[in-house]
Amino acid sequence: MEIQKDFNLFVRPLFAGIFGYNIKYSLSPLIHSRMSKLSNVNLCYGSFDIPPKTFGTAFNGFKSLKFKGANITQPYKIEVLNYIEHLSFEAELIGAVNTVNLEDDGFYKGYNTDTTGFTKSVGYEFEIELQNKNAIILGAGGASRAVLYSLIKEGAQEILIINRNKDNAKKLFKEANLWKGLLKSNSEVFYSGFNLTGISGDKCFEKCDIIINTITPSEGSFELIKSLPLKSLSSKSFAMDISYNPPLTAFLELLNGKVVKSANGLSMLLLQAIESFYIWTGHRIDLSALKSAL
Repeated sequence: MEIQKDFNLFVRPLFAGIFGYNIKYSLSPLIHSRMSKLSNVNLCYGSFDIPPKTFGTAFNGFKSLKFKGANITQPYKIEVLNYIEHLSFEAELIGAVNTVNLEDDGFYKGYNTDTTGFTKSVGYEFEIELQNKNAIILGAGGASRAVLYSLIKEGAQEILIINRNKDNAKKLFKEANLWKGLLKSNSEVFYSGFNLTGISGDKCFEKCDIIINTITPSEGSFELIKSLPLKSLSSKSFAMDISYNPPLTAFLELLNGKVVKSANGLSMLLLQAIESFYIWTGHRIDLSALKSAL
């Protein structure tokens, strides 16, 4: 990690970084570097590319050094729950963490800023609200949990979870019913495998307002996505892929011309990063200012 050269060296820097696996592509170090300059906060931010077998050791080392905070990305958003002492209300409900902060009491607390990032990015990219919308989520991992929670919280009408492992989709479906009760939401949630057994696949896609892909890009997953009745999507529907590299993902390229507008996950990344930075420093950066700085 490099200390910003233009900061007062007598001001103790804050240390943070991103934990993930195969994350050389990550823009988070650049984003947080720019936010540090915009806010005049001396934040030193690094990238920790950790193999799965050594994540626990690496993260405990991070804690022993009393670093200020961390972003958590795939595949550790759920596993990290085993290594932190406290959770925010939303992170505890969702069961996934993407931001960790060293609190004033000396313990680490987990947050989920993906929820805010997703909701705000939908408004920013598509100029729509999620209330009363019909949505399809592809995937049932850590990122999809935040998306599903956000849809329920915002009052989406119907939400269909499609996942390769139907049992995992069922588990998420059961948790969604708990969230509905706590959030006093009337959202209807359904789940299915990619074969769409037990549901009217074409009808679900015909009335879909927004489809969100949360599946990590791979050849196998892309073939499964191609098997879905995407041609049934309305030309008035929207599509989002939470991946941002490459900018035109295979999923978005597949939907080119089939939806009214599509977006990758860059704005979601920026907006969740703004929330993480605020948790660590108390400074909330304006999105327009950040984009200009980048």
